[in-house]
Amino acid sequence: MSTSLDMPIEALDAETPAAQTREEPHGQAPLARPKSWPVRLWHGLCAVLEWLFGLVSLLATLALLAAIPIVNLITLGYLLDASGRVAKSGRVRDGFVDIGKFARIGSLVAGTWICLLIPRLISSLATDAWLIAPDGFPSRGWRVAQIAITTLVIGHILLAWYSGGRLRHFFWPLLAPFQLASRILFGRVIGPILRPVIRAVSPALADDLYVVTPLSAWFPPAILLAGIRRGRMFAEARDAVWEFVVSLRLLQLGWLGLRGFVGALAWLIIPSLMLMAGTSGRGPVTIVIGYIGALVMAYTLLHLPFLQTRFACQNRFAPMFDLKAVRAEFARAPIAYWFALAITLLFALPLYLLKIEPPPRELWWTLTIFFILFIYPARLLTGWAVGRALHHGRPRFYLFRWLSRAAAVPIIAFYVFIVFFTQYTSYLGPASILEQHAFLVPVPFLAL
Repeated sequence: MSTSLDMPIEALDAETPAAQTREEPHGQAPLARPKSWPVRLWHGLCAVLEWLFGLVSLLATLALLAAIPIVNLITLGYLLDASGRVAKSGRVRDGFVDIGKFARIGSLVAGTWICLLIPRLISSLATDAWLIAPDGFPSRGWRVAQIAITTLVIGHILLAWYSGGRLRHFFWPLLAPFQLASRILFGRVIGPILRPVIRAVSPALADDLYVVTPLSAWFPPAILLAGIRRGRMFAEARDAVWEFVVSLRLLQLGWLGLRGFVGALAWLIIPSLMLMAGTSGRGPVTIVIGYIGALVMAYTLLHLPFLQTRFACQNRFAPMFDLKAVRAEFARAPIAYWFALAITLLFALPLYLLKIEPPPRELWWTLTIFFILFIYPARLLTGWAVGRALHHGRPRFYLFRWLSRAAAVPIIAFYVFIVFFTQYTSYLGPASILEQHAFLVPVPFLAL
């Protein structure tokens, strides 16, 4: 994959659903697709659960990154990238980028955390024993058990990481008996007896069940032994980790987020400062400036979501200021544009309630998750609206265009009204007008 920060989105390697849900063991051919409907149903259920787990992991990761200053530009870049992909294809599902990779990240974190619960419990028991009788035999025994179990658990975690980091790799001691029973039922012992019976009922089911799966495809000790035999265990692990990190495109997303942030700030800075000046109380001139700032802010909000999406779609800075193109696209999909604009602004309003008082910094991510949950769907809908405009060659009926513009006026006016008065509820005062989380970094407080 190219490491150029300006590489076009179409050049990025997008994972296909098959690549996200199926794996190829070392030295093995790609796994065959099932033929029978029960096995297909099972595989489909597993794929859906993995996708949902990946979505939860994605949201948690974006929320965590959004709570870190400067790094939160990666979150903004991902949201812009998702919106741009949807605009390009016209399909909302294309906005869920790298779900399989985030599922792997989630399984690594969840599996590690669950495994570490055991040494934490033993440590608590060892501490209690020491408090009761510091020099007693139970205290020394628990201390030895703590060291032994902690060492064993750390080795188990490292083995699961090396095996691929899926949840099943962390819980293989619990799953091994079921795998053993399966190999007995469908293996050389009982298999020749059961297979003719199953084949008489469903030949396709028999073919799916009687597939020899090598131990190195699912059994972590066998995976480790296979790596040792190949003699490149550490090199393979190092290369796999590096390729995985590079495939996340953190630098590209951060660069996209930085440019998207700068472009949006260029649009918002002047009307925001004019609104702030309107409350300075330095005479009627400032009040007039404030009213003018509200009008400029309303005009900016009418175009900014779609300007950002066009920028992300083309991965060029110039479309961020191409008002003519946005107005032309609005004419080709007026209802979709109105709906996306309404969702973007209305979904942003409840989040201002979370900005009244800042929590401790270590708990920021507990608020950023709500910002991601509201802003992410709005970005996808904006991409969908732009995609509809790009795939329609002619403007819509003029009545639809004018009605959509007229319907956008009260929504924008209500949003500007709320944003203006948030300076009286936010602890930052007038500076809170600059916190446009729907278009800048999705965080509840100024973090840059």
